Amino acid sequence: MTTNAMPNPVEVYEASVKQAQKIIRGVKPNQLSQPTPCSYWTVAGLMAHMVMAPSQLSAFLESGTSPTPGILAKESSLQAFDAATAKALTAAKAPGALAKQHKTPAGELTGAQFMMVVASDLCVHAWDLAKATGQDTKLDPKLVEGSHAVFSPFAQFGRQAGIFGPEVKVPANASAQDNFLGMTGRKP
Repeated sequence: MTTNAMPNPVEVYEASVKQAQKIIRGVKPNQLSQPTPCSYWTVAGLMAHMVMAPSQLSAFLESGTSPTPGILAKESSLQAFDAATAKALTAAKAPGALAKQHKTPAGELTGAQFMMVVASDLCVHAWDLAKATGQDTKLDPKLVEGSHAVFSPFAQFGRQAGIFGPEVKVPANASAQDNFLGMTGRKP
């Protein structure tokens, strides 16, 4: 992934957050124990992961702390998500934060690249959460396209690390969203 060809990561992240907020807002309390397409998480667990993602982004941008996949936040509310997101955006706007390079389990990434990974993570998990709670699963086509481009180089690593399930084959004429979901191990 090169930062020269990359769209503005802050703008992409903000768009992904907005999409996720809408879906988190639609979760009802009686749905928190329901399963999700991420078989190891309930709705509450998935929401806790979605809160943790911006927290890990902040830590990465502020101090180079390498992300730990699968860690969950203690709180899974929209308020916790909004607070973690605000902190991540503040960290991203600090001078030089997006240019610094740090080690991750997937290799060396700049802050900008990692921000794009987190935005893509929020995009796919927005679909997971919408699917699990009976909400509209149509994702922003620009976010889908960008997320597919971000995750493609990491797909094999993601499968080996248990972050993605096995690739799901989709028809040749499948939509961009279905191709993205299949690549990340989801059944569209």
